[in-house]
Amino acid sequence: MQCRYVEISVIIHSTESVDAVLGILRNAFGDIPIVVEIYEGHYGNPIYLATSYLENCDYVLKKLCEQFGGNIPASPGDGVYYLRLDKQALAAGRFVAANHDDVVRLKIRVKNGLCD
Repeated sequence: MQCRYVEISVIIHSTESVDAVLGILRNAFGDIPIVVEIYEGHYGNPIYLATSYLENCDYVLKKLCEQFGGNIPASPGDGVYYLRLDKQALAAGRFVAANHDDVVRLKIRVKNGLCD
């Protein structure tokens, strides 16, 4: 297993606590560097985009492989895998793949397969 990079991103709405969501990311993935950008929503409300880019990411890939029993439900795309994790489940400490909008997005590039 060799992870080349993983990009973790999440949209934080004005009804959510930025600190709480950043805490969810750090509880799930460790003490990762996170950049927070502020945007304005349609009605003038703040919308935050939190992003972390990790090059030394084998530990993240290992954790995902363990959580999903060696079969990460990620969509492949041009040498990169995409995974959407349920944000609320992640807050409860569970890694659950999701197809809705309230997610933590992962973009993963690996040398070989995901859990090889």
